[in-house]
Formats: sequence, C-alpha cells, structure tokens
Amino acid sequence: MIGCPEEDRRAMADFNLSDKVAWVTGGGSGLGRGAAEALAAAGATVVLSGRRGVVLEEAARTLAAAGGSADWIACDVSRVPDIHQAAAEVQKRHRRLDILVNSAGVNRRAPSLDLAEEDWDWVVDINLKGTFFCCQAAGRVMKAQGSGKIINIASLASEISFPNIAAYASSKGGVRQLTKTLAVEWAAYRINVNAIGPGWFRTDLNEELFQNPAWVQRVSARIPWGRTGIPEDLGGLVVFLASPASDYISGEVIYVDGGALAG
Repeated sequence: MIGCPEEDRRAMADFNLSDKVAWVTGGGSGLGRGAAEALAAAGATVVLSGRRGVVLEEAARTLAAAGGSADWIACDVSRVPDIHQAAAEVQKRHRRLDILVNSAGVNRRAPSLDLAEEDWDWVVDINLKGTFFCCQAAGRVMKAQGSGKIINIASLASEISFPNIAAYASSKGGVRQLTKTLAVEWAAYRINVNAIGPGWFRTDLNEELFQNPAWVQRVSARIPWGRTGIPEDLGGLVVFLASPASDYISGEVIYVDGGALAG
C-alpha cells in the first residue's frame, strides 16, 4: 500500500545511522566535509581527519553546532603509520568503526612530458596508496566487528581522462580497481566497498580552474544538467552507501556528474 506508515518507518530506518561511527579522511573541507555533514545529519558520529588541525577543529565545531556528533584526528594519509594510529584512535575513542569515507585527495597538473617524479609520487601516495592503507586499517576493525561500509572517492578520471593529469587519472583509475578488488575479497566479512565518482565539483582542489569563466562555461555546456556540482550533491549517495539500504551493493563505482558521462 503506497504511503503505508509502517513501510515508511521501515524505509526511513534503513537510512538511520545513529548508532554508527564514521571516519572521513579529508573531512575538513571540500567533498569530505560535504560527506561528513550528510553522515552527521543522518545520525552518525563523525570523526574527521586530515593534515590541518585548525581546519578540522573548525569543521567539527560547525557540525556539532548544527546538532551533529563530531570529532577530529590529525592524519597525513601519505604516511602509513599515521593511518594506523588514526584508525586505532577512532576505535579507542568510540569503541567501533562502521563507515570509512576516503576523501583525502590531491592533484598536480602538468604536461606528461614534464611531470616530475616527486609530483607523481605525491599524488599517487595520497590518492591511491593512502586510500588502500586507510581501507586496510579500517577493514581490520570491520572484519573483527563482522560488518562495515567503505566509500572511496573516485573521479570522472577513473573512467575517462583529460590532458595534463596523468598522475591524478592513474591514481583514480587505481581507486576504481582497488574498490572492486576489496569488494570481492572482503565480502566474506560483510564489508561493502563502493566508490563515488564525482564529476566537475568546485572544491579547493580545482579552485584555480573555476576562476576562469570561459572554462566554467565550456564545462557546464558538457553537463546535461547544465551546471557543475557542489559537495551537497554527494550527500544522499554517501548516506545510502553507508546505510543498511545498500547492504547488497558492493564493488560499484557510482558517478555523480549531472549526466556528463552519459552525454
């Protein structure tokens, strides 16, 4: 029966994260902060991590002021000891870890013929290596608990690419395949591993591009919805993939791009 109150209550319960603890890397700004806000609004206790303590503290304070439960831990995901220490600290403070959102990411644009080794290493270490070891650290906790949800942030560049982003596209292509591999390997532990592939979103990572009106107009013309994305556009999908409603979904990359890939 359409609109049955009992069915409505069951459906809403699927998206209730009030007993869950979520760790969001890169959670102080950009897409990570948008994900954290959505998870907190759904009731999760959110632990933000990143390299900038001042930014994390301000973000956690804002989430708490809005009625959410938020905490923060400094962590550089290019350093594996930092990752394992952060995961242990989340478990120590909150006694569990149910959700991981891997949102820490960087880019360094350069023609491929000129790309320096240190630039390649910096991008790949954070975007791909960091994502893997965060998954590993969280996965160990989730295996012991018997369940967990991991959401990696991929990119349009996981599927198609553009000039001058060889390191970034390679790292995000790696995130796509890593997501599939872990989904297959960890299904026995009831750990869901999925990824979100944002399209063109305005964040600190690409603010320089968005300062060019001609670029914005050209990109917007390629998007069937006619506009670029904002962090809030990811919120519903983050909550869905973190919730019991997605228990039978794993190994997927879902693109949030206003129809850009379709077009």
